[in-house]
Amino acid sequence: MLAQGIYPERLKFSLIKPIYKSGDKSSLLNYKPISLLPTFPKIFEKVFYTRLLDHLNNNAILNEHQYGFRTEVSTENASHILLNEILTAMNCKQMVGGIFCDLHKAYDCINHAVLLEKLKFYGVTGKFYKLVKSYLDGRYKKSNLKSY
Repeated sequence: MLAQGIYPERLKFSLIKPIYKSGDKSSLLNYKPISLLPTFPKIFEKVFYTRLLDHLNNNAILNEHQYGFRTEVSTENASHILLNEILTAMNCKQMVGGIFCDLHKAYDCINHAVLLEKLKFYGVTGKFYKLVKSYLDGRYKKSNLKSY
């Protein structure tokens, strides 16, 4: 896959299992879909993630305040920094305001064409780019709701 830049069609399959969150169990809105992947694609995604993160870090592409999906930083760090900034401003008798956006199901809304253009913009090219494109194209999923 890494040498050719082609993700095998047989590995583009996932089984969707609905996981109950809360509320009325008869409402589909109260279930979160979880994609169950075969083991090999999970391993590949770790390799993919590591290589992409190395590229982003080596080229200083990520903002220092990017906390999600990175090692040694977390959303707890973001919360601590935000709280510190608010308290500092309040101690200086400054006005404090905030705008918060709920990116509920944001991952489900990602346009693959836009994502691929962003990757090109940030220098992801060649076989790795081809592999990402191949990975995203033609994926399919199956849900077996009768067994749940």
